Amino acid sequence: MALVFIDGNELRASEVRQALPGVELVVEALQTGFSTSAPEPGQRARDKVLAHPVAAACFAEAVDLTTMDGKSLRLELDSENENRFCKWWRETPARMLLVVAVRRAPGAEIELVTGACDGRIADKPAGPHLLGWDRLFVPAGDDDRTLAQLAAVGEVVEFRREVYAAVGRALGAAAAGDPGGPGGPGGR
Repeated sequence: MALVFIDGNELRASEVRQALPGVELVVEALQTGFSTSAPEPGQRARDKVLAHPVAAACFAEAVDLTTMDGKSLRLELDSENENRFCKWWRETPARMLLVVAVRRAPGAEIELVTGACDGRIADKPAGPHLLGWDRLFVPAGDDDRTLAQLAAVGEVVEFRREVYAAVGRALGAAAAGDPGGPGGPGGR
């Protein structure tokens, strides 16, 4: 089964491949000029899927970084101030939210799979730039490595592994002809 990863990159795709061994994954860019102003990651991920004409099962992801009381930090950050952001917010307990929008087939309903990881804001940005906010977040249980640094050395954090396993279950149910999907009749 070929699965299209919309607006992904090869580093993130390698994480998905580890979580979903045996799934053929194709990374495709969004159409030129696409943008979404949706504040919620679920709507941003859904918009990416809706904006990309694919003829196969596909998914897109979006993240948000929040304080532990749920305040989004997205308005605090732009591409020019990662260092200032970390200086101001460093050591702040935070939560990384991941939402993946999945479409089993063209025209099918879009399903959302979500996960979260608690941690803190990094002392300074670290890791590959193409991983965005992952450069600014240190997951709980790790001393100083950001999510981006972990991904760069091939480690897949548990919350991402769980989200992509749920994506795989949803797509596996579709491939097996199970209308109930995960948790439904015949689902796991």
